[in-house]
Order: sequence, then C-alpha cells, then structure tokens
Amino acid sequence: MDPAIGDIPRADILIRSGQIIDVGPHTADRETGDVQTIDGAGTVTLPGFVDTHWHLWNSLLRGTVGDRPGTDYFTVKRALAPHFELEDFYWAARLGLAEAAGGGITTVHNFDHNVRGPQDADANIQAHLDSGLRGRFSYGPPDSSAPESTNDLDDLARLRDRWPGDRLDGRLDFGVALRGPYRTPPEVYEREWATARSLGLPITMHCDRCLREEGCRSCGLVRLEELGLLGEDVQVVHAVHAGEEDIRALARTRTRVSLSPMTEMRTMGFPLLTELLEAGVQVSLSLDTLAMPTSADILGHLRTIISVEIARTGSGTVTPRRLLQLATIDGARDLGLHDSIGSITPGKRADIVILRSSDINLVPSGDPVEALVYTGQIDNIDTVIADGRILKRHGRLTLADDEENPVAVAAARRDALLGRATAAGDWHWPACTTANPSQTISGPATADEGSPR
Repeated sequence: MDPAIGDIPRADILIRSGQIIDVGPHTADRETGDVQTIDGAGTVTLPGFVDTHWHLWNSLLRGTVGDRPGTDYFTVKRALAPHFELEDFYWAARLGLAEAAGGGITTVHNFDHNVRGPQDADANIQAHLDSGLRGRFSYGPPDSSAPESTNDLDDLARLRDRWPGDRLDGRLDFGVALRGPYRTPPEVYEREWATARSLGLPITMHCDRCLREEGCRSCGLVRLEELGLLGEDVQVVHAVHAGEEDIRALARTRTRVSLSPMTEMRTMGFPLLTELLEAGVQVSLSLDTLAMPTSADILGHLRTIISVEIARTGSGTVTPRRLLQLATIDGARDLGLHDSIGSITPGKRADIVILRSSDINLVPSGDPVEALVYTGQIDNIDTVIADGRILKRHGRLTLADDEENPVAVAAARRDALLGRATAAGDWHWPACTTANPSQTISGPATADEGSPR
C-alpha cells in the first residue's frame, strides 16, 4: 500500500521494538542475528486493516438482534442498554476487539454512544489497551439521551488528564461522538462542537436525517456546511441518502466519510461509494456493530462491495486494489494515522497481516490483490501483528496463560445482562443460552441516535 515501494515478491520485513525498520527483496544470506523469525513463504503480507466506526459496547447484543418481530436492533438496544454494568462495557469491547484481531483488523475506532459515566468510558479504554490493538475512543452520550442534554463535556475535558499519553502506549487517541443538529437543538450542538474543537478532538456523527423516509434524496449536509459544522476534523458516518449537493459539500470541506456497507445495505440503502470517490471525498470502511449481526470477515465484505458497485453503477472506479486501500491506508488517513500505519513502510508501526496464499481457495492465482478480494477468506489469515505484538499465530488468537478468554466471559456477561433486563420487565425471553423464535422484547421501537436502522 506504499506506491514508492510497490508490491515486492519474496520480501523480507524487519521489525524492531514495534517499528518497521526495513522492507526489501528476500536474500538467503541476510543477517538476522538473534531475533525471532516468522517464515512467510507461501503467504501474502498486508498492512493491518483499519475499521473507522464500530459500536463496541453493543457486541453483547449479538444473538438477541434478529429478523423476528420485536428483535430489531433499535428495540433490543433501547431495552438492554440501561441494564449494562461496568464489566459489561469492558467485556463487550474485549469481545469485539478479539474478533477484530482474528479478522486482521489492527485499528478500531470505537464510536461509543452509551457512555453513562466516566467509569464506562474508562472500561472501554482499558479494554482497548488490554486487547493489544490500536484505535480511537470517541466519547458519546448515554443511549437514548434527551435531545436537550449534552455529552458529559466536563468529563470529556478531563479525559486526557485521566489517561495521559504514557498510559495509552501510543496506541489510542480520543474523539467525540455527537448527535448533530437533526437530533439536538442549537444550544446543544453548538456547545458540543465548540468544546470538541477547543479541546482539539476529532468529531464523528451519524448522517441519518432521512431515516427511512421514502424517496429521501438529501442528508442535509449543505446545511451543516453553512453552520460551519463540517471540516477535516469531522467524520460523517453512512450518508446513504446524500444528494449531489451533499456530496459536493463533503468534498469542499474535506469532511471524511465512513461507510458500513453490510449494515447499510441491510437496513438503510446502498452506500454511495462510487459517487463519493469520484467526487474526491475521503472514504473509509467500517463494520458498525456485531449486533446486526456482522462479522470481521473484511475480505468477504470487500467482495460484496465490489459486486454491488459494479451492478449498481457499472463504473470501474471501485477495483480490488482500491478496496484494499480503503481498508488500510485510507482508513488510517481518516483517523489521522497515515504517518504511523496503513502501509508497510520503514518508519511506520508494525501493524501487519499475513495470509496463506497456498490455501485451496487462493490457488491457482494470478494477481494476488484480485485473489484476496474475490476469493479470500478470514480463514486464510495466519498471523496478525499489532504494534509489533503477535496477536494471532497459525490461525489462532494468542492469549497469555493467565488471561481470561473474552469469548467465554462475554457470553456469560450477555446471559447475566438478559437476566437483569428480564427481572426489570424490559426483556421477555425464556432462560436459555440459545435464541428462542418466540422471544419478544418490550420497549419503544422509535428510531434513536445510532446505527444501523
């Protein structure tokens, strides 16, 4: 993903203290000294994938959200969100981040739209650091907050004092998740924008003015431009219903867009990937949530995206290589990390994915880029390295001997969460660990801040 280096057959990559030191053609007599060596013969090596919009806190909702009446995402989220305990936030994030690592995603932007207090934010941040991955934590309001209430701006201002740079290990930064002028009045969004910018925090917001309005052809982004709310420090999520003027406003203001194609196509409409790219808008990709459900099979997602774009537009703008760029270096650009990650370049941090190109679904092969996008699978990922740490090896996640398995703990936390919600009368589901087709969920079904819809 570095055009100055290009694609190197049979390359050697030297990593020292989490930094890429050298990249060059393999030589049999290269002096490696007393260092750990990973034999990459028969593999393809890529930069780690970058996810730019993921609601990690609702990873525990996977398996409760579904297609049956009363199990849509918003109904479930509103019923269960108030019953989250501190440990639930931690293990929900650890579950999502473990799946990210397994799928070769080494950077995750955690858009947290259920921060009910400083401890909830701290639990998410600690989970991210414990996972070994890189990312951003964007501080949002509690789920279903009243339009008149702001984010906890006082705690947002204290966040960096509580988490100084040496505690973040150079792997995490902070942003703010805002609802914007279509969900909050001027006295709220003006104060939130001003606070975020005074603190130098990047802003992320969902662009979903239309919700499910039939025939909607505008996201109102021109109005946001007029209000001075767009800019290089702003990431807009989804924008599925953006019109031509909306897209031009994004391009003029250099506002970034994170697309979540799998959840967007399921509940919102077609992502406007071709239109945004052709207009020169900075675009990146994201999973959105594990609750839909989606999975961290990025290569499967890329294959779906290119097929849809060819069928939808007939344009050649979206190619396999362009998609790999969106999932790596362009994601890094969205988060302002392109000088540190996103390509295998000397001087950058060692966020690396190694895939077995000798697996049956990848042979015989011509162009390795086309092979990965058109036939690659998550099962092909052999090794994942984040900031020089090996998080997956020989196809299995690496856990310390004394480390709790986030999958097992998260499953137990989910069952306890459902038990509390049932006792409170917000959830009606027979006491079992598998989905029951007759389950129903009480609570308002109106759309609220967040995604997907």
